[in-house]
Amino acid sequence: MRAMFLGICFWIGGLALPSLSQTFGEITGEVTDSTGGVVVGATVTVTNPQTNFIRQATTNTAGNYTFPALLPGVYNVKAEGQGFQTEIRTRIELQVQQVARIDFQLRIGLVAEAIEVAGGAPLLTTENATVGTVIENRSIVELPLNGRNFLQLVGLSPNVNATFADGGAATSRQGGDRASQNFSVAGMRREFNYYTLDGVANTDVDFNTYAFLPSVDALQEFKVQTGVYSAEFGHEATQVNVSTKSGTNEYHGTLFDFIRNNDLDARPFGFTTRVPVSAPFKWNQYGFTLGGPVQIPKLFKGKNRVFFLSNYEGFRLRNQTQVLYSTPPVAMRNGDFSQVLPNTRVIDPLNNQPFPGNMIPAARFDRAALGLLEFYPTPNISGAGLSNNYLSLQNNKTDKDQFTQRIDFVESSKSSWFGRYSWQDDSQVQPALYLNGHTLAVTVKQAMLGNTRILAPNLVNEFRFGYSGFYNDYANELQFKRDPIKEFGIGLIDPAPVAWGTPGLTILGFSGFGDDVNGPFVVYDHTFQWIDNLSWTRGTHSIKMGIEIRRDRFNQTGNQNARGVLTIDNPASGYGFADYMLGLVTRTQDAGSLAISQFRATSQAYFVADTWKVKPNLTIDYGLRYELTPPWTDKGGSLMNIWFPAGFGSQPNLHPCYVRVGSGDFYENTLTRFDPAICVTRDGRLGDRLVQTDYLNFAPRLGIAWSPTPKLTIRAGAGIFYVQDTGNPRFDMSRNIQGRITSTANIQTHNLTFESPFTGGSANVCGVAVPPFVCVTAPQGLANDPRRRTPYSEQYELNIQRQLAANMVVEIGYLGTQGHRLERLISYNLPAPAPTGSVTSRSPAPEFGNIQYMAGVVNSNYHALSAKVTRRMSGGLTFLSGYTFSKSIDDGSGIRVLGTDQLKPQDGTCVSCERGLSIFDTRHRFVSSVLYSLPFGEGRRHLNNSVARGILGNWQLSSIFTVSTGFPLNIAAGADRSNTGHGYDRPNGVPGTSLSLDADQRSTGKWFNIQAVALQPLGTYGNLSRNPLIGPGIFDVDFSTLKNFKFTERKSLQFRFEAFNVLNHPNFGDPNTTLSNSVLNSSGIPVPGSGAFGTIRSTRAGIDMRELQFSLKLLF
Repeated sequence: MRAMFLGICFWIGGLALPSLSQTFGEITGEVTDSTGGVVVGATVTVTNPQTNFIRQATTNTAGNYTFPALLPGVYNVKAEGQGFQTEIRTRIELQVQQVARIDFQLRIGLVAEAIEVAGGAPLLTTENATVGTVIENRSIVELPLNGRNFLQLVGLSPNVNATFADGGAATSRQGGDRASQNFSVAGMRREFNYYTLDGVANTDVDFNTYAFLPSVDALQEFKVQTGVYSAEFGHEATQVNVSTKSGTNEYHGTLFDFIRNNDLDARPFGFTTRVPVSAPFKWNQYGFTLGGPVQIPKLFKGKNRVFFLSNYEGFRLRNQTQVLYSTPPVAMRNGDFSQVLPNTRVIDPLNNQPFPGNMIPAARFDRAALGLLEFYPTPNISGAGLSNNYLSLQNNKTDKDQFTQRIDFVESSKSSWFGRYSWQDDSQVQPALYLNGHTLAVTVKQAMLGNTRILAPNLVNEFRFGYSGFYNDYANELQFKRDPIKEFGIGLIDPAPVAWGTPGLTILGFSGFGDDVNGPFVVYDHTFQWIDNLSWTRGTHSIKMGIEIRRDRFNQTGNQNARGVLTIDNPASGYGFADYMLGLVTRTQDAGSLAISQFRATSQAYFVADTWKVKPNLTIDYGLRYELTPPWTDKGGSLMNIWFPAGFGSQPNLHPCYVRVGSGDFYENTLTRFDPAICVTRDGRLGDRLVQTDYLNFAPRLGIAWSPTPKLTIRAGAGIFYVQDTGNPRFDMSRNIQGRITSTANIQTHNLTFESPFTGGSANVCGVAVPPFVCVTAPQGLANDPRRRTPYSEQYELNIQRQLAANMVVEIGYLGTQGHRLERLISYNLPAPAPTGSVTSRSPAPEFGNIQYMAGVVNSNYHALSAKVTRRMSGGLTFLSGYTFSKSIDDGSGIRVLGTDQLKPQDGTCVSCERGLSIFDTRHRFVSSVLYSLPFGEGRRHLNNSVARGILGNWQLSSIFTVSTGFPLNIAAGADRSNTGHGYDRPNGVPGTSLSLDADQRSTGKWFNIQAVALQPLGTYGNLSRNPLIGPGIFDVDFSTLKNFKFTERKSLQFRFEAFNVLNHPNFGDPNTTLSNSVLNSSGIPVPGSGAFGTIRSTRAGIDMRELQFSLKLLF
């Protein structure tokens, strides 16, 4: 309450910068007479001719007027004053978040004498220092987009790096293409992007991905704010602000269908001599859009007052993946292992003698092993032997449906409302070996309501409410249907029905099988948001202040290893599958139960701001934002963190302690029991959230815009931007109390079986029966820094814009970003490297296993020079071209894995030793988009007679051209050479050799000099730096052509052809960078040609060989 009270006082008492609402724009200007003197009391009227929306303002004592909170669209602006001729500016196209400056110089005369001037909105940004790019409606709808995902156009903006490697397993649990939506802006991480739709949050709190992805036909435009934006915006470092279309006084609509299939596509790139085969692929994307005035015959006429926009889009994808596996033959399933004679003899563990003829009697077969064979298919490739003998034809299925309904209501000339409801449902089936794949289901529901009200001629209030519900279910195909663990008598902890399925099995010599060990994970998030902004114009100051209250409910259920993992890799019988048939297990891992979080948080943000028009050609905008985002509370009381005493690691008598939220019995309502050697407490020492609240998130912003000439603007700015990390790491703290059991078989007694996979029974150190209790020894702790401070970035920029023509502007600029307190996982219980001795005995806290610790210890920096040329549509041509020369460096590029980067530092005690290129660093990047209507036909320069018009008229060409250098690559040793137990070692560099190869020496078979690295001596860390290499670059041309067949002035049929990667240029993926994937010589240096290390065997995800798409669209 104290924080809220202070925040409200802060809001009420402040003055600040007029920033634009996230879905609105603003028209402002000055009215003077022919001598340059200001005209006080002139009436200025803005009109939207499509809806007949009208708003009036009066110039103040400084001759200024302002129309804040205008929806994007086309406007006419009229200025009139007593004794002056009226002047009208028509067709002013206002973009999202744009401040369009329209100045008037009135001539002496009668008011009835009107001067009309046609022209678009100003090209130069003269009112603020914000760096960003607006993508308008025509580009969104008509540029070639693979999958019709408008977020691909984010990459058109300078200071954006896109198409780098996907995230790891954690982010892949999200449905749709959320996990693959990878772009870094201004050197910030992919999870530091904040998405809004119509001015309210469209960002899921789990991984900060988008929640709802609207159809491109429902969008008006969107803006990517890449740097030094106003104090109104916060939450993350980058803003992606999207606005939907509204209806107008005329009925308009579209009906469309886009199709693709493998018969039209080029073959996959062949990395071997075998000719690749195109797998079956069927793609269909269809829908409609309808908008206009709301009319109810004989009851209601909504023209000029009430408008609607309805949009539906469906998507169906069926494709097949062909994967080779190695599975045991039928003979082995019947106990006949004679096929592996004479090299391997199957030993009877009961007497240590070979089974006669390598035949295991059927009476010795394990019941559970026999039952699970139902899920382990037999070989189907004749003569293949024991390797690559089963071809799995995996039929992938994706269905998506979405609907958006928007209503706009003009209550009066002083009040307007708009609301939107959106719904989306996605389902994916991603098979693996037989029934061992998983399913993904996503449902998104959103609703919002906004009101703009004129309280006085110089006072405007905007209110918005938003709700977003996000449901994501990552599951396996047997959940709620069948429980094989109980059915076959397997002694693992029987999971809840949501986790029913087969355990994961790893068998030496064959492909593993069983259900995905990464699930289930069920997420159900709710976000409620209330926003109120007040705009006030006073003299040369445009003042704005605002408040935002946000309530998040983050509910997640799930765990890894929820069905257990059984490993058979040190066979008692001498052969892995023989051990399987005997029911013998080498190692068991099992989650105690599913983790359940019911997180709640209420965050607040306040801003005050001022745009001060110092002179007609000089504007200073400055402001201050305050954010209060407390850590989550847990409604269910399952949160558990780890407390580290001061001096831990340097003093052997100091040990960490598990701290559960709340007070009283630590083991209340849980079957988990920890080894008594582990300190546990529930004494409130870390508060009711287990992580402290940061009350000091003040973010000042400053921008200066100077126009020395009407066609030149110089802008500079700086600011602090807080980045609220994702909720996913906090869920880790809910997983602590569930515990994980790890048991390893005694190699003499072979004491682990399917029926009894845990050691000790009730004689374990906890003194409880397992199951139903879970006795946890040497746990892997999952901790968050209790003293966490909010990560933030500092940005600064210098930008110059020069208008080259009435429709073209060039922009060059410098942008710098410094990131601080960025979070990263580190290993916090590592022993010092040593060639001998067990990891446990050398660890600072031997009662624990590895402790995974999320800490704000990473710093980053980014420097970029960029250039952008924009041509507005004129003469049938528009284009946007941008080039960025940049360098990004950090100590870690994310909270999860990206590409070849490491999850944790090699040495957890030296995070700064990880300093290197960011995994998303791109030195050079050029992107250009073009739309060109051919100059033939009606109303064009050439061939406008009736015959030529029908054949050559109404054709349009468009393209997106992308070329960039590659992304950094990390080299992994692939072995625990440091003997520290966490597996993130890098190898040594070989003195006197270069890791990189010249361009003419690189190939898919050898991308870098593999003999420039060597396995380091046992008990040491490698000396190779992080991300020392650069991977393959990108060269991609997407092309589209369309023709409109006009039936009438308002009705036409559009035929469209698109080719993605039209030049069929192979864009290679990253090479294999794990040293252990090759044979090493006696010096630890890889032998050329002995393995996959340094080779490339895939093309880059998202840029396949040429793909063709056709569509028909009816426009009316």
